[in-house]
Amino acid sequence: MLNAVALFIPVFLLIVLLEWYVSYKKHDNKYSTGNTTMNLTIGAIDQICSLFYFALLFVVMEYVYNHLRIISISNIWYQWIGGYIAVDFLSYWYHRFSHRVNILWAGHVTHHSSELFNLSNGFRTSVFQGINRIIFWSFLPLFGFAPIVLVIILKVSGVYDFLQHTEYVPKLKFFGKIFITPSTHRVHHGKNDIYIDKNYGSTFVFWDKMFGTYQDETEVVKYGIKSNYVDNNPLTAIGHHYQYLWRSMKVSPLWSDKIKILFMPPEWKPPIPIISKSSIQEKGILITQLLMQYAYFQLFFSIIGIITVLVYKDFLSRWEIILCSVFAVMAMVNVTMIFNRNYSVNFEKQELIRLTCALLFACFTLFLYSNIYLWSIIIFLLVSLVLILRTGVHLYKFN
Repeated sequence: MLNAVALFIPVFLLIVLLEWYVSYKKHDNKYSTGNTTMNLTIGAIDQICSLFYFALLFVVMEYVYNHLRIISISNIWYQWIGGYIAVDFLSYWYHRFSHRVNILWAGHVTHHSSELFNLSNGFRTSVFQGINRIIFWSFLPLFGFAPIVLVIILKVSGVYDFLQHTEYVPKLKFFGKIFITPSTHRVHHGKNDIYIDKNYGSTFVFWDKMFGTYQDETEVVKYGIKSNYVDNNPLTAIGHHYQYLWRSMKVSPLWSDKIKILFMPPEWKPPIPIISKSSIQEKGILITQLLMQYAYFQLFFSIIGIITVLVYKDFLSRWEIILCSVFAVMAMVNVTMIFNRNYSVNFEKQELIRLTCALLFACFTLFLYSNIYLWSIIIFLLVSLVLILRTGVHLYKFN
């Protein structure tokens, strides 16, 4: 059957475009093409990987529910109400641990590393964050909550989370006494000293008030993370803190410090030289009009490709899902590098090689699996080759 949840992605994209249009009319610079493509690319990687880790989550919860549950709950209305409250309670603590335990922060920091705050941030979720959640969510079936109920609740909660990432909704005083609002969540994304490690709640605000982590929005929020990280590469955004942890562990002489690096809070430093977490940013490179056209073509059809894979996943083999996804994600990563002016002067040559190899591989695969999806990929790659050749571009660094 069609993946109904994936059909909502175009709706979310439309909402993002509407907010972007509002920002454009207001000239308030809440959006940039480079930042938004970063968010979309990170989200695309997570959505594709979620086809596998969400299946693993469901298998784990099914096992716990069938073999380890302590109590049973009838499948009636209070299982849904109690389930949502239980999910939100666990979300609070998972979120809090993700800020206070380095190895969990490595998976969550991706969501916080943007210096812009808008609805497209709702897509910006690392695949490792989804994997880390499996351990936490597997506790819920112990108390009689059916896995299918929990999965649906998690999806609904995720939609509510998505809508909190906006600066255009002011404080909602009465509503904010019970529920998390965009104002509450803006505080959570702030790197102001007063806002650090506050407002972990997902739907209900009373967990933060109950456990002493609530903070009202009292000053202008500065977004991003407190490091010299440069947000210009989606793969770096996903993996830079893991790299930092690995490099720190390698130079730590004591095994006790190696373990502490993983489980202490992010601000904890071992008695060793500080390892830089910065990402390298190329000098500004000229983007021609033809190269921009190529980038927009790649972005538009890659997004369509990702959504198609997600919607029709039950009609595709695992190999076809991987093949289609890899081609689309690679294109989106390259597009993100273009919009962030973070690519080499040899980009055209590298892109020609990549597209040619991808086309040859797709044609070879066509002999094994002849279907409309592979033909679509081949057409996409052929047009991409024509466009990159048409640019006739020689990329000059700015003086």
